[in-house]
Amino acid sequence: MDKRIEKHEAEFGAASRSRGQAEGVIAFLKSLTLARLPIFGCAGFIAFLFLANLWNFAVEREWPKLRIRSAWPLAGVAKPKPAPWTFDAFLSGETQKAVSTNLGRMSPVFPISVRAKNQLVFSLFGGSAAPGVAIGRDGQLFEQLYIDKFCARDGGFDPSRLSAWSSTLRDIQEMAQAHGKSFVYLISPSKAARYAEDLPTSAPCASRATSMPDKLAPYRAALDGAHVRYVDGPALIAAEKSKQPIALFPRGGSHWNSVGGALAMREVTRATPTSPVGALDFTSAPAREAVGTDRDLLDLLNLLWPDASYPTAAIGRGGEKGVCARAPRLLALGGSFLHQVLAAATLAPCPPQIDYWFYMRTENNNIELGHYRRPPGDASNGERLKAIPEELDENLAGADVILLEENEAGVATTKQVTHLVEALRRLP
Repeated sequence: MDKRIEKHEAEFGAASRSRGQAEGVIAFLKSLTLARLPIFGCAGFIAFLFLANLWNFAVEREWPKLRIRSAWPLAGVAKPKPAPWTFDAFLSGETQKAVSTNLGRMSPVFPISVRAKNQLVFSLFGGSAAPGVAIGRDGQLFEQLYIDKFCARDGGFDPSRLSAWSSTLRDIQEMAQAHGKSFVYLISPSKAARYAEDLPTSAPCASRATSMPDKLAPYRAALDGAHVRYVDGPALIAAEKSKQPIALFPRGGSHWNSVGGALAMREVTRATPTSPVGALDFTSAPAREAVGTDRDLLDLLNLLWPDASYPTAAIGRGGEKGVCARAPRLLALGGSFLHQVLAAATLAPCPPQIDYWFYMRTENNNIELGHYRRPPGDASNGERLKAIPEELDENLAGADVILLEENEAGVATTKQVTHLVEALRRLP
């Protein structure tokens, strides 16, 4: 009996020791696994990025909608160009460089990495890590292009260019009137020129910014001498600047705000009293938050925590909507400053259908031309259509009002003037 008990006790002890050993091994494995979890996590994340990049690279050309994307893509980042697959490009390293760049930009973590770096530069040093965006006084953002154009002013001008430009505008006006159309030329303002007191201290002309030569004086004289009907946006901003409770250029934007655009559109309608659009009247009130072009430069900073709570405005119809036999047609040719002007046109007594020919400078300094159509009352960009001469000719033939815009930074140098006069000459 005693031997059986001793035997059971021995077996029980052995079993207990085995269980203890097993539990010890399990506990050891658990502790080992927990200790290496960060390593496993990093390895898994790297493997995910590698596979995601391979996937994005495989579907980019034929099925771009299948790409794995960031929920918050970067603003103002040009789409990577396809890698050149030629023997010469491979030998020169161009193919390898393009593939490397494309793989990096296609990574799902690329946007947040850029935003984190930009936020660090902005928060710690008060600087901009975004190419072409400069930070001025009180956080005012400027496009470097407009600063450079403004600081290059020396009061000089080319009389022959000025004469040819004003003569072309006079020809445009006369041909438009001969076809029963109203024509207005608009000079839009530059933030760097109109709010020069806010320029960054690094600007080449910061010390003399408020006493720079008046570039536009000879241009105004040429327009007056040629009897061209025009709206002087820079003079309008200068006159209204002290009257408006909210700055006409928002802190985080490169373009005038909705009130600035509406003031210009009001002057356009006053300059064409017989047009079917009618005379614009509008109201304004503070906006809750900056949106659209009121924060275009802020978006280009690509920050993790952008502050868009600065003052800006929203507009509304100030008079009664008219009784319109049909929707008038407005043809507008110009740059990005026209967006707010055309948005204000939707509040006119008879809101027009708008064909907007948009001239934008690209990264390689070329001009990219877009054509957008807005139905009456639509303040958005509208539908993008073909930007070909045949479409411009059709828009011109049906237009009641023609609005041509140049910014003061590039006045008398843009392509829209040439495109419009050529299209008018093609009309039967």
